Amino acid sequence: MRPFPQPRPAVMVVAHERSGTHFLMNTLAACYGYISQPWIDFDQLHFQFNFYYPRHICDELLALTADQRNRLVKSHHQAGFFAGELSRLTEQYVLFYICRNPVNVLLSYWRFMHGLPWFEGPKVADPLTFARSEPCGFMMRYQLRQHPNLMLRWAAHVEGWLEAAAAEPRVLVVRYEDLDANFAEVVQGFSWILGREPQAIVRPPRDINVIPGGPADPTGRGVPPDVEALRDLCRATVGATMMRLGY
Repeated sequence: MRPFPQPRPAVMVVAHERSGTHFLMNTLAACYGYISQPWIDFDQLHFQFNFYYPRHICDELLALTADQRNRLVKSHHQAGFFAGELSRLTEQYVLFYICRNPVNVLLSYWRFMHGLPWFEGPKVADPLTFARSEPCGFMMRYQLRQHPNLMLRWAAHVEGWLEAAAAEPRVLVVRYEDLDANFAEVVQGFSWILGREPQAIVRPPRDINVIPGGPADPTGRGVPPDVEALRDLCRATVGATMMRLGY
């Protein structure tokens, strides 16, 4: 692997929504000295250019390294948005992709939707209906094409970045569950790709600089979600991707 032209690479953290993006960002800040607050939110809300032109995306991200190298970039975009440009991008960046068990992703995402006042995506009565729903609303800015349901949207997101990581040494896949359960070991393991040892191994607080989830009981029915039924549905629908990740 070629050395970076500067001692500290720029870093972008990518994830499907509700996968632990800020957990990883705050970890990189606490342990490796990056800046996670304020982060650079690589989103159509904040950047006004053609997000369907990968070269332009890469140009914009590379331009940020001139004076924003220490600030973490956050993205929820599928890998296809960067098609053909990841080799050029990773001359300056390390891309961390954090993934999480889709059962927990979808449960969290279902609650999250109910906490938003705008039309981000489906607001439905239970997580199984949510998982079966087509993507819709503002969430669609992170995908290049439609998917039959939110489980397949999750799988497409993960599979695209797994393929990118297989092709690009500076795209690193991190499982949320591993970072959570084996924090010190996983954090220490980032040193080779970041070119330095951690300045400290400090687990960040769970309630600071995070995107809060929605209400625990979004519909007010007092009926707990059927997690096992959701797990069975996910295994039946995206089981191959889950097995690939060890879920």
